[in-house]
Amino acid sequence: MSSLKQRLFTTLLGIPLLLIVIFLLPQFEHLAFAIVVTVFTLLGSKEIYKIIKIKFNINPNLPYFFCGIIPIASWLSTFTGISNLTELTLILLLIISFTIEIFSGSKSETPFSDSINTIALDSFALIYPGYLLSFIIKVNAFDEVSKFYALFLLTVFSNDIFAYIFGMLLGKNSRGFIKASPNKSVVGFIGGILSSIIICCATWFILNIPLNIIEILIIGLALSLTANIGDLIESVIKRSANVKDAGKIIPGRGGALDNLDSLMVCAPLFFLLLEIFLK
Repeated sequence: MSSLKQRLFTTLLGIPLLLIVIFLLPQFEHLAFAIVVTVFTLLGSKEIYKIIKIKFNINPNLPYFFCGIIPIASWLSTFTGISNLTELTLILLLIISFTIEIFSGSKSETPFSDSINTIALDSFALIYPGYLLSFIIKVNAFDEVSKFYALFLLTVFSNDIFAYIFGMLLGKNSRGFIKASPNKSVVGFIGGILSSIIICCATWFILNIPLNIIEILIIGLALSLTANIGDLIESVIKRSANVKDAGKIIPGRGGALDNLDSLMVCAPLFFLLLEIFLK
């Protein structure tokens, strides 16, 4: 199976499965979807730790599975109504990391020589993907959350898949404009953005989402542009460590990070825009 066909097949299978979870299993503040987000957070965190090990040859203070506590805290926040539980969890995990470094950093032959790297990498690993992805779960705070989940996923994934299609079929002569990902093309970039906005508007109309046309256009444009930034920053991270793919768990689409890169950067923006439009 060609790379394009494999990618299309995996995407066209994965999106309906996610929509089934969202619309048919909304019980307990969308616990099923929160579990999916948490599992992918753990997989993505494990890949980030692998990349960190390759690049810096040091181990962060916190095991990778600690990153999964953050989306769990986000779900608990919406389920219990306790505000800022996600942020409290992030801060406590950072404090634990700092405390470990205070006592463990002095035990090396050259005390604290790697402390800046260790603290920075711990902080980065907790935020990317843990804290960023937690904003997907935070969307639970709004009414008709299933519709907003569908809007978010379809808008972001459509940018990814249509950028790939347009780039593969029509963009061969416009590649190389971004060094972080030389195979990406101007045609793919424009095609992905326009397709994403169209899918966003179509989803809004079909599901009767409680936003006006200006708000939905802002969301469509903001998510499509941010999705590209998320995709490219992951390419930068992998290039920094000279890693081609973060993993190989999904045929045609690489590892967890290769599939989460756009979502995790778009999620905070989506949540904050909804807070502005719906308050």
